[in-house]
Amino acid sequence: MLRPLRGLVAGLLPNSNEPNYELIHANGTTSDDTFSHLKLSFTRFLFFLIPSPIQRRLQPAHFKPQRLYATSYLDGLRGVASLIVFFCHFTEGNVQFMIPSYGLPIGDPVPSSFMQLPFLRVLYSGRPMVHIFFVISGFVLSLKPLKLARAHNYADLQTTLSSSVFRRGMRLFLPTTASTFLVMIFIRMRLVEVDGFETFSQQFMDWLHAIWTIGYSWDWDKIWWPKYDVHVWTIPIEMAQSMFLFVTITGLARCKVWVRLFMFVVIMLYSLKCGRWAAFEFIGGALVAEVGLIQQARAERNPNKEMPDSDEESSGSWQTSAVYAFWSMNFVFAMWIAGWPNNDVLRTPGLSEIAPYTMEPYWSQRRQEEQAFSWFALGAMQVVFACQQLPLLQKFFTSGPAQYLANISYALYLMHGPFLDIFAHRWMPVVWWVVGGRENSGVWTRTFAW
Repeated sequence: MLRPLRGLVAGLLPNSNEPNYELIHANGTTSDDTFSHLKLSFTRFLFFLIPSPIQRRLQPAHFKPQRLYATSYLDGLRGVASLIVFFCHFTEGNVQFMIPSYGLPIGDPVPSSFMQLPFLRVLYSGRPMVHIFFVISGFVLSLKPLKLARAHNYADLQTTLSSSVFRRGMRLFLPTTASTFLVMIFIRMRLVEVDGFETFSQQFMDWLHAIWTIGYSWDWDKIWWPKYDVHVWTIPIEMAQSMFLFVTITGLARCKVWVRLFMFVVIMLYSLKCGRWAAFEFIGGALVAEVGLIQQARAERNPNKEMPDSDEESSGSWQTSAVYAFWSMNFVFAMWIAGWPNNDVLRTPGLSEIAPYTMEPYWSQRRQEEQAFSWFALGAMQVVFACQQLPLLQKFFTSGPAQYLANISYALYLMHGPFLDIFAHRWMPVVWWVVGGRENSGVWTRTFAW
């Protein structure tokens, strides 16, 4: 099927191996030349709009081979999580029938969709994905400093941490400033259904105040909904926890590895018990990175290990299978926890049994949608650890689609909210019209609309 498409694209796009003859002749521009130039420009524009994985399949000679690194699977995990966040906000804003757990609400005459079952509902469970983001951030930010600390290269470690502190704010807040500025423009253009101010200057000053509040990182992990894009509530938390992580690494850099591991665990447990779930996740990412470096060092010390005899091989195979089974069970448990509903968890089969055991201060002192944060934090650690230890998960998250999502993950996270605000209320009436109306929808029409 791809061969005819490749031939079509090859006929439309210029061949980089052939001479690039000018379209303008010595006697002037002919109408045929102008038409050919416009056709070529339009074709290039359409090709530009095609997702890059499809572009690579259609014209592989025009792209460099995609390089994969030892931690590319985490990029893929972050990309898939960003897409799930998009599905979550689309569902909560437009197909609210899918939000309750399977079998709820009891008064709904329409049966629940199979998409509301445990594990399947993870496809639009965005809240636990945020916690996975934070563990991945902790991993990525700490990996190079920990490598330098293990090598006792403290001069380069200080330079690396200094650079990270200097650049972290710009990397977080400059894209956020740009995306919310676009939202302000969309409001002025009446593309978003939000009441704007009478004048542009009033709107601009209100946007500046919103930028100021987004940059306020002193409340650690307090959840609030910023104007212009409520989904950037994670950005000030990212900033605060990044600084906390850098300080922690600085303090533990000269410790022995086992001491640093022990202190990571102590700080994590202390943070979680104090209600600072984001600190738990960022330091948890550093813990995962340290464990990975330990395993890498062990593998490098024994690159040419002699072949074991049959008994040792059998024992090693059993141990490997046990380790894989352990991390597989952790991943499955985390996926089950990720289906924790926004409301009515005490009426959700299975989860209602463990919900009362939620640690404090989350169960009694938090809003209902925040009660699961301690579970989500533990689940995020389980997911990232499982991805580090299971080659099968790494293979999935280093696939072409996952790596494409990795490349656009931050842009997708920042712009999916404005995209839904502009288009969802315009296309959903058409969708409901196609399925026969929202009021008369059944289980299959609701699932189709989703």
